[in-house]
Amino acid sequence: MSNSEIIILVLIAFNINSLIIGYLFGRYSSSNGVSYNKPQSFFKQNQQDKPATNHLSIDDKKVVVDIKTDDLEKKYDSLGDVKQSKENISNSVNKLKNLKR
Repeated sequence: MSNSEIIILVLIAFNINSLIIGYLFGRYSSSNGVSYNKPQSFFKQNQQDKPATNHLSIDDKKVVVDIKTDDLEKKYDSLGDVKQSKENISNSVNKLKNLKR
């Protein structure tokens, strides 16, 4: 065996031993007081401090029939107007050619 093969084998053995030691250390440290229990609620603590407020109640039996929009401000006179252009692509290309000259 040459020196480079010996060095490669030593490095591989060192890596394998490092992985094993890291795994064992992780298993040992996780058994010392680390809890994997899922918390019930992060916000429970803050909710208990606040006094109860009036909550919004939704009644799905009510139906809105008449909505009055008389006092709303109208901002635009025409929405969705479509402007037709008389120019087509060939006209635009010709204009660009004329600009280059």
